[in-house]
Amino acid sequence: MKTISINLNKNRAYDILIGRDNLGAIGTQLKAMNVGESIFIITDSKVGGLYAERLIDIFRKAGFHDTDLARFPHGEKSKNIKTYTELMTRLAKFDGGFNKNVLVVNLGGGVPGDVGGFVAATFNRGVNYVQIPTTLLANVDSGIGGKVGIDFHNIKNKVGSFHQPVLVFVDLSLLKTLNLREIRSGLAEVVKYGVIADPPLLGYVEKHVKDILALNLDVIEPIVEKSYRLKARIVEQDEKDTRGIRMVLNYGHTIGHAVESAAGFKYSHGESVSIGMVCANDLACEIGIFNRPEAERIETLLSKIGLPVKIAHCKLADIIRFLKHDKKSVNGANRFVLPVKLGKTEIKSAIPPELIKKVLKKRMA
Repeated sequence: MKTISINLNKNRAYDILIGRDNLGAIGTQLKAMNVGESIFIITDSKVGGLYAERLIDIFRKAGFHDTDLARFPHGEKSKNIKTYTELMTRLAKFDGGFNKNVLVVNLGGGVPGDVGGFVAATFNRGVNYVQIPTTLLANVDSGIGGKVGIDFHNIKNKVGSFHQPVLVFVDLSLLKTLNLREIRSGLAEVVKYGVIADPPLLGYVEKHVKDILALNLDVIEPIVEKSYRLKARIVEQDEKDTRGIRMVLNYGHTIGHAVESAAGFKYSHGESVSIGMVCANDLACEIGIFNRPEAERIETLLSKIGLPVKIAHCKLADIIRFLKHDKKSVNGANRFVLPVKLGKTEIKSAIPPELIKKVLKKRMA
């Protein structure tokens, strides 16, 4: 297995272990780390049906005899206070008030990772947790960084916290069960990294789109490793998003989150980010800081992947309404991460609302 370490302040660090067909090693790995005595697995109905029983068996063979499993319906609509409350109730019953030194293990994509991480952050004022990402998107983005939470009143990640995992355990072979839409969704975040920090990564994706969509792991593994290293470098410098460094990861997410919410989560997260990126590029071109050929290159790649670049499933007024709830806003003004050139971005907040509306109108299908 390859190891990528994330070194945070105050001597805190954790590892990302990347391999193939290595899930069977996680039990002994966690035993050696001594990060918990009992295990509470959080997953969704889709992933749980594929891997949960196998994972329980792995843990029990490693000596974790006190193991429980909770699952909830698959999809973003389960990322809510109801699911969170049900999981907390189940975990409290499992713990039984005896402070079992429980370890939460999140198995799945972004939703189990976010909800499960928030459960771990708030149960007994914080317990250890592990991420086992099973989607491309979770592997390249949401699986690390410590941002955990739930949606509230359809507003993305409105309730949440920062709580870092003790381990991210990656078995790339688990990606083999992904459908085409899920692969495309994950690639949106890879394109994001290429634009904000690593233009050669963008070129790599352009060259290998067909192989990536066919789940060629020899082609995908370098993408996953590179994405983890890029995000780790950013998180190390600005763990809690207080210095403006981590803000760059929100490229495509300001409008993307608003579209995702306005459409009632008919778009996946990656699809929403794709729309958000082309809108951010349009804004950057409109204010004269980004050139149109580079914007067209990004849009062409997103279309080639099969991601949306036009807005459907929602109304302009609803997008504007959700933009007002964006967590990155300051004094009522949205802040946008906009590209200046490939590999460099700027944060802009003084963008006239009418210009934002103009860009959105042009993108409406």
